Parts: sequence; structure tokens; C-alpha cells
Amino acid sequence: MPNEAPPSLILLPGGLCVSGVSAWAARLASSLAERGSRVTLALFANTSPGPSLDFALSDNVRVLDLTHLPPVEWCQGNISAYMPAIMREALELSRDEPVCVLPNLHGDCFGIAASLAVSLGNQVRIVGTAHSDNIYDEKLLTHYEPMLSKLVCVSDTLESKVRDMLTMRRLDIANAPYGVDVPDALAARSPIADRPIRLIYAGRFEHRQKRVAALPLLSGLLTEQSIAHEMTIVGEGPAKQDLIESCQGCEHVTLRGKADQNELANLLSTHDAFVLPSRYEGLSIAMLEALAQGCVPVVTRSESGTEQAITHCETGMIADVAPDADEYEAARGLAACISNLLTKDTTAMSERAHADAKTRFSLSVHTDTWADVLLNAANSESRFWPASRPCAFTGGGGPSGSVPTGGAERLREVLAQLAGRPVVIHGGGRHTLDLAPLLANTDVRAIADDDPARFGEKLLGWRIIDPESAAMTGATDVVISSAMHEEAIWNRRGVYEEQGLRVHRLYHAARVETKPSLAASAISP
Repeated sequence: MPNEAPPSLILLPGGLCVSGVSAWAARLASSLAERGSRVTLALFANTSPGPSLDFALSDNVRVLDLTHLPPVEWCQGNISAYMPAIMREALELSRDEPVCVLPNLHGDCFGIAASLAVSLGNQVRIVGTAHSDNIYDEKLLTHYEPMLSKLVCVSDTLESKVRDMLTMRRLDIANAPYGVDVPDALAARSPIADRPIRLIYAGRFEHRQKRVAALPLLSGLLTEQSIAHEMTIVGEGPAKQDLIESCQGCEHVTLRGKADQNELANLLSTHDAFVLPSRYEGLSIAMLEALAQGCVPVVTRSESGTEQAITHCETGMIADVAPDADEYEAARGLAACISNLLTKDTTAMSERAHADAKTRFSLSVHTDTWADVLLNAANSESRFWPASRPCAFTGGGGPSGSVPTGGAERLREVLAQLAGRPVVIHGGGRHTLDLAPLLANTDVRAIADDDPARFGEKLLGWRIIDPESAAMTGATDVVISSAMHEEAIWNRRGVYEEQGLRVHRLYHAARVETKPSLAASAISP
């Protein structure tokens, strides 16, 4: 008989938007509730209104609808509007035993949990999760470590990183790979030798992480190589219009909107290979869903999750493409893998993928793991958030958790060295917003960003541009304003150097100088 978990309050920024984490939260909440646990799913508003995840929650899941309030990502540390409803829910759930609160994704969502820890003390246990392999998720766990009863990682790589960062908490760190619905048997597929290979991408339409612009390029490369194929692209997201435009004229590509869970399962079961050009993942839920349906994953390598879920040439194909590679390189790597896949016994690979998913990534196994995590958390000593520290991650009146210690001082030094020069700031996120007062006396010509959806917008009065247009502003230098993505942006600095601009970073320990013709430099205190 599976363990019944203690009461749980899952906080979900973005609500039931089309994303892997939303699907995870909906599945876990429903699965725990079906086992008899009391579960509330708190849904925050999405920053980009659009189609919602079409998922039938269990009738036993209570939904706390906060979508009438601004998205938590926009609250800038003012979490007070969310607290009355969340506090009432936590008190109701904790009447007989401690409630486990699960914040996710955003710093101020963790800040809400911190406020509960301050107010309710022994009535709550906070369980934090690292969903993705990036500095931001790691920062959330390290910043809020004092209040976390358990720290959950979705992959072996993330577990190893968090253990190295928080050595004193090693016994409280759990590994809980995502779980998906796995059918008992696979649907029959006709032999690929008799028809074009059927490829599918299902997920969020997004550039920075998902690198979706590689998909139409992949179709073009396969056509050039005379590889007969059909590609279906399924999902929603901010890059949708870009995909629509880039897929025009791609006769072998079908672009459609989101699919509900039944439609997606049917699509995966009728396609041969799932293509994923992501730069990074924690453990891709879409990839696990493909494995479950015997749709062989063909993915670019990511440090976290890829090799844990896939055995190359056995249950999938892994393209050796770097996270910082551009879309064409990603497409070229995936095309090589598809060409290789066509020399394999794809039926046997499909069967192995399905069997492996059933053993390791089923929803039942995942729920068992989480039930144990929550029981252990509820039975542990309560932990508290220091009253001397602000609960919010992006607290007003000073830098947020997005700015590492010393970040402001480093920016001051860089700007002092650039005094009198026109500059472009690369990064239109929280890091730039928090440090904006330091830019007041600097000749900032524009903000460069990697997200095409933001081009033409304004941030703090400065126009947001694409990196390729930086020189047109008259700037001589570029300052990278991002702690989380600095390394990736630095590795792509060639886009600025080719325009004759010097590039400066804030968080690198060693000074790097290059010749003016490749005008890049790194400045550190």
C-alpha cells in the first residue's frame, strides 16, 4: 500500500500555462490526491496570457485561484497581496499536522513560503525544488536554505551540484526525477523503410532555452540530404510568430498549437522520433513523455538529464552540440543523429525506450518518491526563516537575489573605467532592473537581449534591441548584465566583437584582454 503523504500546498507561478513544470505540478497534485492526501494547487497568473495546459486535475485537488492578482514575477518583492489567501489555505491544511509547502520557479514564490515559515513556524515545512540546470534555480535553494526542510533535485547532475554547494545539508537533499504516464503496451508503427521518418517537437516555443529556431533549419538540412521526413511542431510560447514565419515554405513541416494530454500521447505514439534542440534542461518532461510512447528521443546534449534519461544508440540519440552553439549548429547535430538513427533497428530502440520509461520514469514511481520526501519533511524538525532577512527574493530598497554579493561594486568599477564612452547593456532582466540606479550617469544607448519577442520594447526608457544591431547605436562597449547567463553570453560575444565593440563581464575572476580588432575584455575587481 503506497504511503499517504501529509497535506501539501503547491505554489505554481504562471498557473497551468503550457510548460513542463506546470504539467509536473498538475500530475503530482492529482496523483497525491488520488492516494488520499489533502493537496491544494495555488495558481498564479501567467506573465504572457495565452492557451492554458489542457489537463484534467483530479476532483480531489483543491485549486486556489490567484490569477486575478498580478503575476508573482511582476511583484518586485511586494508579496503582501498574495499572503491573505495563501495564509488561510495553509492554516486550513495544517489543522491536524504540518503542511508541506512547495514553492517553485521564482524567487518571490519562495519568498511567499518564507513568509509562511515566519508566521506559522512549526505548522509548515518548506520543500524547495531545483527544476532546471541554471544558476537561478541553484541560487534559490542556497538563498532560502535556512527554511528548507528538504531540497529536491530532478536529476543526478542537479543533485550532485546542490550537494557540493550545501555540504552540511547532504542528508536533506533528495533526487526525484519527473514521472509521466506510461502505457502498458506500445502502438504498432509501420517500418520506416517504407515511408518518411516522422519527427515531432512538443513543448514550449522559446528561443533562449529551447532553441526552437533550429527546427525549420533541421528540416531544411534533411531535405538537402535527401532524407524523407515529416516534422510536426506542437506547442505554444513567445516564439510562436517567429516559428510561423521561419516555417513558411518548409513543405515537410506542420506547425500546430498546443495539444491536450490525450492528443499528445497519440501524436507521440504515431511519430518515430522526438527532436529536442534545448541548450539546457533539468530533466525534460517532454523527452520522458516521448520515451514512454516509444518515440525515440533525438536531443542535443545538456549537462543535466540527457544522459540520465537516454542511452545513446540504445534508447535514443544524443547530438554532441554545445549549449552555446547557434541554431544552425544544433540543427546540423540533430540531422547527423537522424541520419545515424535510420541505420539502426528503430523498432527495438522504441521498445527499449518504452521499457526504460516504465521502470524509471512512471508517475507511480515518481509519486512514491515524493510521498517519501513529504513524509520525511513533515516528520523532521521545523526550520525557520531568519526574521532579520527580508522574505522576498526581489525585495525593494536594494539588490535582489538576482544580483550576487559584490555585484553592484563590480558594476561601479566597470562603469568607472568606461566613463565617457557610449555603451550597450546586454540583459533586460531582473539583474539590470536592480542595478539600474548605477546607470544614471552612463551614456547607455540601448539594452540588448536574446529574446526576439522583446525587440522594440523599452526598459527603463531604453530601447531593447537585438545584439546584431548594437554598433548602429554608436556604442563602443557592451556590458553584460546577468549573473545567471553571463557565461553563455560571454561565449557568444563574437556577435559584438565582429562589430568592433569591446565586451565586459562582471563576475569573472581573471582579466582577459584581446586586440582591438577583436575588441573584447573582461574586467574584474
